[in-house]
Amino acid sequence: MDRFAELEAFAATIELGSQAAAAASLGLSRMAVSRFIRSLEERIGEPLLIRTTRSQTLTEAGARVRDTARATLDHYRDVIARPGSDAGEVAGTLRVSVPVSFGWRQIAPRLPELMATHSRLRVDVVLLDRQVHLIDEGFDIAVRIGDQPTAEFASTRLGLIETVLCATPAYIDSNGAPQRPTDLLTHDCLLYAYAKPGRGWSFRGPGGSEQRIRVTGRLTSNNGDALLAAALAGMGIIQQPRFVVEDDLKAGRLVPLLRGYRTRELAAWAIEVPGRERSPAADAFIGFLSRSVFSAVA
Repeated sequence: MDRFAELEAFAATIELGSQAAAAASLGLSRMAVSRFIRSLEERIGEPLLIRTTRSQTLTEAGARVRDTARATLDHYRDVIARPGSDAGEVAGTLRVSVPVSFGWRQIAPRLPELMATHSRLRVDVVLLDRQVHLIDEGFDIAVRIGDQPTAEFASTRLGLIETVLCATPAYIDSNGAPQRPTDLLTHDCLLYAYAKPGRGWSFRGPGGSEQRIRVTGRLTSNNGDALLAAALAGMGIIQQPRFVVEDDLKAGRLVPLLRGYRTRELAAWAIEVPGRERSPAADAFIGFLSRSVFSAVA
């Protein structure tokens, strides 16, 4: 059996999420993909995937083989694409998870710059607000915004993101503008689902003292742009990164609140699997985030 095809079928199954999707991508039958993966498992002597009717999960051996398969396939594609090219050139495939609003508004518009600089680099950007499992889901890098990741990850701090408290003029006309953070307790606040439970919204006053207010509201969402839409409809007060609300602030559709107080700054991180040597592709992407993306956000 074609051993290269085994690696190709296995890698495609992991990257695309199912054997059916891998079969369609490779122009094979699902049975052929399944046969290639079974042959690879027999050759290695361990199962690579735990399969159920609804999902598949990599085993520890599967994660190791996945990394080897991707490196082998990337090298093969690079050799075919440009024989004799410089060995130090950034090349290969990078799979990256980024938050939806940040990825759409800040990363996607600047990706052409990165791709033009590194013509042999392939990037698979997946927009997800939830926290992904790097190994099980096959990601090289995940961008996270908030607290510093735990020691189980290798993390690189990328920069700080300012947040803004705001609402529509119509909401303020109907409900009044809060004069101090505690006034938010009587307002409808639009809540982010992935915020730590019980953390609340924090404010630093003119004297430097900090207050943390456990706000409440009728609407919770796991996406900043969904909360923005609700705020623009006059449903309540929003606290979101400036890059989410900036256009609407400039246009007057939203107005900032509690200007005498500083809202929380959010740190952004690039996380990787610890102990794994960083590839030139990952190094180039993290540099791109620091120089091109966060220099614009800051």
